Amino acid sequence: MGLRELKKEQTRKAISDLATGLFMEHGYHSVTTAQIAKLANVSVPTLFNYFPNKESLVFDEDIEREERLVNSVRLRKKGVSILDALFDFGLENPAFNPANRKLVREFRNFIKSTPELSIYERQITMRYEDSLAKVLQKEVRKKLGEVEAKSIAHFILDAFYRAADSSHPRKTLETLFGILKNGWAE
Repeated sequence: MGLRELKKEQTRKAISDLATGLFMEHGYHSVTTAQIAKLANVSVPTLFNYFPNKESLVFDEDIEREERLVNSVRLRKKGVSILDALFDFGLENPAFNPANRKLVREFRNFIKSTPELSIYERQITMRYEDSLAKVLQKEVRKKLGEVEAKSIAHFILDAFYRAADSSHPRKTLETLFGILKNGWAE
C-alpha cells in the first residue's frame, strides 16, 4: 500500500471512529453528517467520498471483514478443516477478548437499538452469507448445493453473532460449532 492509500485509510478510520463515538454518546439520530464532517475537518462531499451513507460510518471495516472471512476458508492451512478455520476466524472477534467485553456489549446494544443500523447490519450479513456460501461450494470435498451452502453460511454467521452477544462467547461458539461438526442430537 502506497503512502496515499495509507493516508486515505487512516482518514477513513479516523472519521468512522469519530462518528461511532458521537453516535454512541449522543444517539444516532442526534448527530448529523455535517457535524461529523466539521469535527473531522473534511467537507460533507469528502465524507461521502469515504462513506456512501450515514450507516456505513459505523461499519467501516465490513469489506475487510468479508475478505478475512472468505480468506479464512480459501487460504486455510493444509489439513485444517473448513469449520476449524472458521472457528479460528470467529475467535479473532474482539468480543472474545475479556478486556473488550463492555465496549462490545455497548456497541452491540447500540446497533440493536437503532433500526437503520440493524437493517444495514443485516444487509451486510446477507452479503457475507452469499460470499461464504460461494467459497464453501468451491472448497468442500462433496458437492454442496446453493441452498445447503447458504444455510450453512447463515448458521455460521449467526453463531458468530450469538457468541459475540453471549456472556460466555467462546463456550457459545464451541457449542454452536459442535452442532455443525457433530449434527443435532434430538
